[in-house]
Amino acid sequence: MNLPYANKVALVTGAASGLGLATARAFAEAGAAVVLADFREDAVKAEAQKLIAASHKAIAGALRCA
Repeated sequence: MNLPYANKVALVTGAASGLGLATARAFAEAGAAVVLADFREDAVKAEAQKLIAASHKAIAGALRCA
């Protein structure tokens, strides 16, 4: 299988839902390790757990900008 983003890391903001989540999933499916960031910490951590359960590399954290 050719994974174009193998050995790469993608940082995706707004990753708890919508386009950010879709982008994070696309990078994960393409082989990248994904850092999901969003101000909704519980939601973004839940989405990271779903990616991990699907055998992808992912981590999540809260992102708050003032």
